[in-house]
Amino acid sequence: MKKINFDEIPENPGVYLMKKDARIIYIGKAKNLKKRVSSYFVKEHSDEKTRELVKNIEDIEYIICNSELDALILENNLIKKHKPKYNINLKDHKTYPYIKISKEEFPKISIVRSTKALDSKNGEYFGPYPSGAYHLLRNIMKIFKIRDCNRDMDKEYRKPCLKYYMGICMGPCVYKDVEQEYSQNVQDAKKFLKGDTADLLRELKEKMEKYSQEMDFERAIVYREQINEIEKAVKNQVTEKASDINEDLFLFGVEADTLFICVLNVREGKIISKVSSNMKLEDSVTENIFEDVVTAFYSKNTIPKNIIFDSKYSSDEELIKGWLIKNAGKNINVYFPSIKSRRMELLNMGHLNLKKDMDSYFIQKHILEQGLIKLHDILDLKKYPRRIECFDISNIQGKDAVASMSVAIEGRLSKKNYRKFRIRVKDTPDDFAMMEEALERRYSKLNEWELPDLILVDGGLGQLGVAEKVLKKLKKEKFLDIISIAKREEEIFKLGESVPYIFDSGDESLKILQRLRDEAHRFGVTYHRKLRSKRVIKSELDNIPGIGPKRKEALLKRFKSVKMVKSASLEELKECVPEDVAKKIKKLGEEDD
Repeated sequence: MKKINFDEIPENPGVYLMKKDARIIYIGKAKNLKKRVSSYFVKEHSDEKTRELVKNIEDIEYIICNSELDALILENNLIKKHKPKYNINLKDHKTYPYIKISKEEFPKISIVRSTKALDSKNGEYFGPYPSGAYHLLRNIMKIFKIRDCNRDMDKEYRKPCLKYYMGICMGPCVYKDVEQEYSQNVQDAKKFLKGDTADLLRELKEKMEKYSQEMDFERAIVYREQINEIEKAVKNQVTEKASDINEDLFLFGVEADTLFICVLNVREGKIISKVSSNMKLEDSVTENIFEDVVTAFYSKNTIPKNIIFDSKYSSDEELIKGWLIKNAGKNINVYFPSIKSRRMELLNMGHLNLKKDMDSYFIQKHILEQGLIKLHDILDLKKYPRRIECFDISNIQGKDAVASMSVAIEGRLSKKNYRKFRIRVKDTPDDFAMMEEALERRYSKLNEWELPDLILVDGGLGQLGVAEKVLKKLKKEKFLDIISIAKREEEIFKLGESVPYIFDSGDESLKILQRLRDEAHRFGVTYHRKLRSKRVIKSELDNIPGIGPKRKEALLKRFKSVKMVKSASLEELKECVPEDVAKKIKKLGEEDD
């Protein structure tokens, strides 16, 4: 580390950036930059991670801010941009789906997952929904008949899509005269999503009565069905309080180097969902874990009007409230209840949920550990199988062959570490040659310390022999173990042994291997289908004179599939391509018939 002149560091609020090899490894904020930065070097730290951080600091930069709040905002923005190694970054936090209703003529309903997509200028968002979002979307389409298609509403199409005939869309792409009724349905859907069902049901019942008295029984039945469906859905709502309450109960806990987050989402007075997540803190260093976790979470999630926190963090109220207001662009209320009240009841409920989540995690962790220990002991493995990599081959008669690799770390599937390989070796069905290629491509460039503890291949002794051949060729077989799982009897074969191991069907050791094998298969089949679909699309559309990459993209964007392209009318095709090309596509469709 280069010598730092602490006298040059100002005593202002600000952000400091610690670097190694010119790369930012930690970002922190301080009320007093000089005091905070110097504290890293003038005392012995009890925290091992902080000691490790200090060892790696080669340079420090700082940015002066007007206030501690400005420093917190800047710190959070810089962490999101640079993702330093030692900062807490909720990269493993799930982004739950939201339901979006677009802001346009004949609004569209859809599900979005990316928090970057939550742009209030383009739509209204409801959620998040940890589960049931797609079921809810289908219910809303069924009840309110709102479109979910990508058709251009500025155009008038010749005929509506299948969903119109299924009775789940009003067909505004064709029938523009439904605008008023469609708009009303959209407003009703928003009320439903906000939980304002009492007023909505009252309005619908009034309309049903009105049309019934006017002898317009067809319209009355429509409203009756809407009422029945809404009442059915409302039964699933829980813990109803005052209908104007929109708030989050935010709790977190840390145990055994693992961060747990539990958030109860209350919308329109009802608990609509619980967000639970956990992540390993690993190398993360934190000065104030409350600030770090809250700012990281609400950088990726919508900020409600009210947020409830545990009272032990009440000293951070001013700072965290200022950050929330700045990021939400509106006034936010924060609460730290300490006496008996409605919010205290909710806080107690949250603590019960958080404890249950933590208990479940460690119970499952213990079960997985026992399964891995049993694998290690019974199979007499060289190492405890902390990281297992599993391989599977997917192809149809050798076509579009792919190999997939699933990964488990400490018994848990780690999807971010999955890999897929497009096989190049041959276009004939030879699973052994394909497995050989995948294994060689995976392990030829890895150093000894980067290898997994255990390799699992899907198949019997034949695939095991292939793995042995590759690892011996690479001179890496002595660093790990290789096993295979045969599907019919779920027998486990170990390299160098001809007699299989048989585990009881309910044994966690076997379940760990089965989950890995099934995931590798699922992951591979998904990729194989994608490649096959591309090849089919290419073989049919690319052979038509006048269709290049841009026109093919336009057709598929408009019609979604080659089948729909070929079944489209001449008028519809002419919206994307010239008439002579449209006629050639129609001829192709007629030949298929």
